[in-house]
Amino acid sequence: KNIVHCGGPGTGGIAKLCNNLALAISMIGTSEAMALGIKLGMDPSKLAGVMNTSTARCWSSDSYNPVPNILPNVPSSRDYNGGFASSLMEKDLTLALNAASSVKARTPLGASAHQLYGLLCQHGYYNKDFSVIYEYL
Repeated sequence: KNIVHCGGPGTGGIAKLCNNLALAISMIGTSEAMALGIKLGMDPSKLAGVMNTSTARCWSSDSYNPVPNILPNVPSSRDYNGGFASSLMEKDLTLALNAASSVKARTPLGASAHQLYGLLCQHGYYNKDFSVIYEYL
């Protein structure tokens, strides 16, 4: 849909890794917040509505919510089938952390996300969409 010229050779790959690093972190944060709110007694749809009209709004919440049946036609509403596999997210996080290490960039949230997606894959969710982290948490 969108084509962005990122610069010289390799910069498109850098952009992809950085985007997926941020995406993994935001999906984990959205999943954690939704799970907490639901466990505290909040209606999932109402909580999503609040989050999507306030400061927690992000793509992981308003366009790809990880809670089943909040949004139609997203993997969470199809038993986490389709979408971007958790194993691919774990691979991209590995690449992002390796790149960060090569330039001595600190990525503590990226490291935590990598650990969580690694565990998710070890527990058999590797072919499920990466939003299945909600179910894992």
